[in-house]
Amino acid sequence: MSYKKLLSLLAVSTLALGACGTDDAEEPETDDTEQTEETDSNETAGSSSQDLINQAKDDSGEAFPEYGLEVEGTWTTEGYEVGHAPGEAATIPVDIISEAEEYNTYLLEDGIIHEVISDTPEVEFTVDNPSADAEYIVGVSPEDLGEAGDEADAEDFARSEKVLLVEAEPEEEAEE
Repeated sequence: MSYKKLLSLLAVSTLALGACGTDDAEEPETDDTEQTEETDSNETAGSSSQDLINQAKDDSGEAFPEYGLEVEGTWTTEGYEVGHAPGEAATIPVDIISEAEEYNTYLLEDGIIHEVISDTPEVEFTVDNPSADAEYIVGVSPEDLGEAGDEADAEDFARSEKVLLVEAEPEEEAEE
């Protein structure tokens, strides 16, 4: 590389670092800083990974939601795709992850409660006549939001997911 190119590269790098506002001056360590570093290393030295996870959970507060909801399907930006055979009922498998003992899991079809299941971590909702035009939402709530046939809003759930029911191509049996 030529001298001019090296000098230009050095100048551009210096300007870029200056624009970032880097400050090479280090703050002097205080007794508080040293004590914190020693405490942190002492706490983690003899801890198991589960202890660390529990400590992080306690420290994080709201970072871990009280209600988790997992739809068994293929995730897309539009929602979870759950396949069903053409002309047949669709089954939507849902897992609820919560330490709460009382909660309700709902299936909404176009804003109307289609089905409610209480206090069950593994749920399967069945839609007898699935429609590609209908909007399906599964949600979990600690509160009673109504019964089948009542109107409900997805914003009332502690956690919800949109579900798209798609007709799956029948699998051809493999020839032996």
